[in-house]
Amino acid sequence: MNKSLVLNLLIIILEIVGLMTVYVLYHQLGIVFYTVLSNILLLISSSLLVGFITHKKKIPEWLSILKYTSTICATITFLVVILVLAPMYGFNYKHMLFEHELLYLHFLCPVLSIITFVFYDKIDIDRVFMGAIATLTYIAVLLPLNLLRIVDGPYPFLRVYNQSIFMSFVWFIVMVGGSYLTGLLLKKLHDKFNCNVKE
Repeated sequence: MNKSLVLNLLIIILEIVGLMTVYVLYHQLGIVFYTVLSNILLLISSSLLVGFITHKKKIPEWLSILKYTSTICATITFLVVILVLAPMYGFNYKHMLFEHELLYLHFLCPVLSIITFVFYDKIDIDRVFMGAIATLTYIAVLLPLNLLRIVDGPYPFLRVYNQSIFMSFVWFIVMVGGSYLTGLLLKKLHDKFNCNVKE
């Protein structure tokens, strides 16, 4: 049994349920959220990967990069919830990880993406900076929108008018640097465990 195929199919199903739940609850997807964008990217990359695996085609480099990038972004989503957002809101892990759409977008899909990427996705990766580029792109769009007061946040560390310039700079370094380190760690885990897995 191709475990990568099965797990990516599961990710697709859970992503659709999670994103539909977002739309039903809020009547919009909320594409200003890193969480939503990372999960949409994961849905796209998993869907494409399933298509290539099903047709027994070699995984192209661009799809390997896309799957790697989406996994980094999903992992960042999970880590930010665990390390930043839940503590900011009174350590309410129950709500942030297990209620409504957050169960899918904050927990199930990111965790499954890590598992399938590290152990089962048969892809070649070498561009560890892709996660940093994706996060940098997100910040490059949202930061000016916050400065112009077009968008508020949506995360506390993007609300430039609620914190000092120094703290905004610190958050910038943490997010971009953290994305790079996350990508590096995922690559090392992938290289260590994936090559030994038998389908």
